Amino acid sequence: MRINWREMPSLSTLRAFEVMAHSKSFSEAARHLNVTQAAIAQQVRRLEAELGAPLTKRKGRSVDLTPEGSRLAESLSAGLELIAKALVEFKEVQQDRPIQMAASVFVAQSLVLPRLHEFWAEYPGVEVMIRPSQKSPDIIDNGFDLAIRATEGEPDWSGLDTEFLVESDIIAVGSDKFVNANMLPLTELPWIWARNVDYEERTMRAFGLDPGTLQNFDIGAPSLQLHLAREGLGVTLATEMVVRDDLASGRLHKIPISSPQSVRYFIVTPKGPVRPVVTQFTSWLKDIAFQISKPG
Repeated sequence: MRINWREMPSLSTLRAFEVMAHSKSFSEAARHLNVTQAAIAQQVRRLEAELGAPLTKRKGRSVDLTPEGSRLAESLSAGLELIAKALVEFKEVQQDRPIQMAASVFVAQSLVLPRLHEFWAEYPGVEVMIRPSQKSPDIIDNGFDLAIRATEGEPDWSGLDTEFLVESDIIAVGSDKFVNANMLPLTELPWIWARNVDYEERTMRAFGLDPGTLQNFDIGAPSLQLHLAREGLGVTLATEMVVRDDLASGRLHKIPISSPQSVRYFIVTPKGPVRPVVTQFTSWLKDIAFQISKPG
């Protein structure tokens, strides 16, 4: 049977009566619901008026229920317990559902995966699923909880909430095979970039490089660019955040030229409420981004 909500008393009125009926006290019900005793009494009188029958009767300082009131209170308790159980189960399912995040291959490999054990140490049992991709998938249609996206300017992603994560300079890097005391001029080095990809070629031009005249090492797999640089097959451009660990370990070295631009990273989520566990994960992401953005 469908509920006719227009003929139903308000849920706040039913709740006030159920709590009062359980405690047999207006004052106890008021303390439980954090309202005044007069407010509870008013809600009960309103319910009696709507139903056209007395539900309570005074007995000194305590309150007794009429037979009709007892039957109603018993049914309300059972119904409200079902609602409470359904809400608890819903929250448990939401809490247990894995966090699903989209990010570029470089961000996933450099920022999240090396430190994910730290999140699990703080929140054991929380599953995290990361889908690395060089493209920006539709996180709403694909059911993602969040994504990390990058932009050179202000974020412009409709239908999404954005939260600033970190800003990082774009730098030129290579292995010690190329970046050393006897380094060749930039125009004579082999460069690793995806040919005809506007963002990459535009960035190279910002560094004063002409993609049309440079030696290009491109195997058609942008996600392998840093791997190729580590293996000494060429030099490339990357955000400092992405290669921070490579620089610290000596796998890559920064080419001593100033950076003409930076990239801003944002956490994006579908508009609307966010699961508590996702909020915990985004807070953790901001903490580690802050740590790696500190000088030195």
